Amino acid sequence: MTTVKPVILGLALLAIAGAASAQVPRGMGPVSADIQRRGNDSMTERFGDGVRALQAKNYVVAESIFRDVLRQRPKHAEANLMMGVSKMGQEQWADARPYLEMAVKADPKNPDPKSRLGVTLVKLGDLEGAKEQRAALEKMDAACKGKCRNAEWIAGGLAMIDAAALKPPA
Repeated sequence: MTTVKPVILGLALLAIAGAASAQVPRGMGPVSADIQRRGNDSMTERFGDGVRALQAKNYVVAESIFRDVLRQRPKHAEANLMMGVSKMGQEQWADARPYLEMAVKADPKNPDPKSRLGVTLVKLGDLEGAKEQRAALEKMDAACKGKCRNAEWIAGGLAMIDAAALKPPA
């Protein structure tokens, strides 16, 4: 397998916007420096395989791949996020929750895990928890003022939680 280059991985992450019905419309947030630095290792290749499985909406395969990645790096923010997205794609909301919570904890400045966790909490009927994630995004939005590199992801995340809240929980 060829080396997954950071730019290609970033484009792949942007392409998985349709991975689950409750996705940020514009795709994934920026690729972390951690993933970018790891351009040649097998974990990055496996991560890329998982992203491609998500792009193909093959959530079961993606779940298996991200489980392998998480065995090596259980607190890896992006792998936890992708595992959560894999579970969301299968509408396994309760199973998605701990992965998304870990992603939020591991990368608190990234709005994407907060958005997805907020949607998951809505689906689970935990509206207070969803409100907390939305409030965290609102705080990020106020600090950003629409001008930071995550402005698009923050706005999309707020919209995603709001859209999920308008539908009754599963």
